[in-house]
Amino acid sequence: MINQPFTSKPHHQHILKETQLVDAFHTLMTQVSHPQQLTTLSDKDIQRIAGNNATATKQLRATLHLAHLLAVPQKRHHVTVRHPRDIVQYCRDNIATIGERNTFLIGLNTKNMITTTMCIADETMQCLTAYQRAVFRHLIIHKCASGILVHMLSAGDINPSQEEVSLVKQIIAAADVIGISLLDAIVITEVKYLSFKESGWI
Repeated sequence: MINQPFTSKPHHQHILKETQLVDAFHTLMTQVSHPQQLTTLSDKDIQRIAGNNATATKQLRATLHLAHLLAVPQKRHHVTVRHPRDIVQYCRDNIATIGERNTFLIGLNTKNMITTTMCIADETMQCLTAYQRAVFRHLIIHKCASGILVHMLSAGDINPSQEEVSLVKQIIAAADVIGISLLDAIVITEVKYLSFKESGWI
């Protein structure tokens, strides 16, 4: 778990796409003798490398910032999940949301300890295939034994629609096929929560 709160948006809207990132990396490496020096570049250095182009400067700054966050080892709090309320407390204490609804994937190891948390973009959830791919890819990459889906709402009715229950069931069925358990789906507001598992829906 990272110390900074999770959000539902990327660190910066100008983060480079994969094809642009390769070109940016080559450009940056011509300016330094060792990759570690990239973390010490000043804003003036970045502007100079970008040729005083405002958009390119924003792209390089955002990309370097993200790379730094990914490269620096983060302190982990060993949170063990035994009940849905453990996830509820973890989310309320550690995840900051934006807007009315945010969806997160919590990854667990074989001891049911939280090892990773990822925000799932709204557009990804519009397509079952994309939704499943995002869930399984993250759990596999982080070597998780299981996962839990969390829907955090700012307010309103926590009862899911039949369509939402069906969607979660489909993802769970697919997860069982690849050998990674999706243990629960939990809807959380500031004052209450609802567990699909406790409700007998999954």
